[in-house]
Amino acid sequence: MELYNRDARRAALWEKHQARLEEARAAWHRRTYWFAYPEEPRAYPEAWALQGESDFKAQWGRPFDRLRQPGRRWVLSDEVSPYTQQPLGISYPQSDVGEWIEAAREALSVWRWVPWTERLGLLMESVERFSHRFFEVAHATMHTTGQAWMMSFQASGPHAADRAVEALAVAYEELSHIPYSVRWEKDLGKSQVVIQKYFTPQPEGLSLHIGVSTFPVWNVLPGLYASLAVGSPVILKPHPRAIYPIAVVVSILQELFEQYGLPPAIVQLAVDTIREPVTKALAEHPWVRIIDYTGGTEFGRYLESLPGKITFLEKAGVNGVLLESVEDLEAVAKNLAFSASLYSGQMCTAPQNVYVPRGGVKSPQGVIAYEEVRAALTKAIEDLAAHPKAAPAILGALQNDQVAERIQRLAAQAVVHRAAAAYTHPQYTEARTLTPVVAEAPVPDAAWTQEEHFGPRLVVVPVQDAQEGLERLYQLARQKGMLSCAVYTIDPSFQVQAARLLSEAAVPVSFNFRGQVFINQSVAFSDFHGTGGNPAGNASFTDAAFVVKRFRWVGLRDCLAG
Repeated sequence: MELYNRDARRAALWEKHQARLEEARAAWHRRTYWFAYPEEPRAYPEAWALQGESDFKAQWGRPFDRLRQPGRRWVLSDEVSPYTQQPLGISYPQSDVGEWIEAAREALSVWRWVPWTERLGLLMESVERFSHRFFEVAHATMHTTGQAWMMSFQASGPHAADRAVEALAVAYEELSHIPYSVRWEKDLGKSQVVIQKYFTPQPEGLSLHIGVSTFPVWNVLPGLYASLAVGSPVILKPHPRAIYPIAVVVSILQELFEQYGLPPAIVQLAVDTIREPVTKALAEHPWVRIIDYTGGTEFGRYLESLPGKITFLEKAGVNGVLLESVEDLEAVAKNLAFSASLYSGQMCTAPQNVYVPRGGVKSPQGVIAYEEVRAALTKAIEDLAAHPKAAPAILGALQNDQVAERIQRLAAQAVVHRAAAAYTHPQYTEARTLTPVVAEAPVPDAAWTQEEHFGPRLVVVPVQDAQEGLERLYQLARQKGMLSCAVYTIDPSFQVQAARLLSEAAVPVSFNFRGQVFINQSVAFSDFHGTGGNPAGNASFTDAAFVVKRFRWVGLRDCLAG
């Protein structure tokens, strides 16, 4: 019995990419350093860089006509460059919710019956084609999110592509360990039972992926590729302020599907505007079964409350740091200053609360006074913000005006040791910029320290001793959630204690990070981004649950003798 619609051309893509995918799967098991795509721009042909910049400039102010999906109307996006503060002027085709759903349902009837090997081959091919467009997507990311150039290239290019391949590697792992067909025989003495058994992985249903304005590609690709890998068509609803970067990826997928005789509607771009959102109408639709989302906690809770939905959510958390003891305070301060300043703190993994014992921080040279620690953190932020080359390369620009307003509200509640201030970008004089505020809480249980203040900030929180700081980290993780956490200690017994306690709170911990490694960074094939075990999110990039919850194994039995 042949259930699947096999195709020789698509099968050839599987043969082309299988070895590479097996490498990725092996890397996922090892957890050591491995990448599918190099993160250095110079590793790619110069012609790709020139073409990418040319394509970006040509797209500005024009309709995005590369999508292979119909639209009732063309909608002008809310995308505004944080660097020029000018609208991108790009319009996108828009349909109605019912039309997107119906097209996805029709695509589901085809895509689910494409053999999973052919699906993975097609998807690996799409990532390969995406790599040729890294530079255009980097420019698009820079001028929609405010990320600096290098982060835009790496996060929306090779790092996002690596996460996509990682999701495919996990799908390969989970889909390949059950055979398609087996002959089952049982000897009953006078007779023999023979049953031919078939096992087919079937998707839970249609997928809705809700994008975020700060990382429109990196946060989307893992879930997008996980759903597609298991046979679920995806309706991708990008953030209205950051459509262009992910629209390029969708156009590549649609072109590939059409080229290989499949419906482009296997993935659709569902655009909306700030004034006329469509997200809730899509999320609540009964045919939508799977929802991926990155964003605020309130909307995440709403999505979790919807009946009959399987959700993969990354929400807000309050990331904490504890200083118990250090080898080199200056090195630690510089590392934390970079982590707090990177992309102006507009990262879900950026540190916020730094817990410092009032009695000081231990070091091989003696105890460093609380005030000295606070001063070192402030100076490190100031030095970075004042550096004419480092500041624009690290801080970038603010995605929207609400970020600055949020930091102003934080400063009004705190003791401010360094005020947030704009810097002048050397290339874009109109850029919306803000350097970090260094604030101090008068008491460790100040209510505002229990909430995320998304943006450029570092909050020094005094505690009686390191033990209290560790307990506060634990309680904060359990009650509010954390996506990253750092502990600095040169005491092996305290390190074990912290590792055990924070692991119980399902918080990933970085110990003694300094130099060129930062707590913000989450590396594909080695790090799990989030754990899914605390209130900051219910999913992890990329564990097995991120894939297996999207499909079911269905057994079919054909009795040949009995």
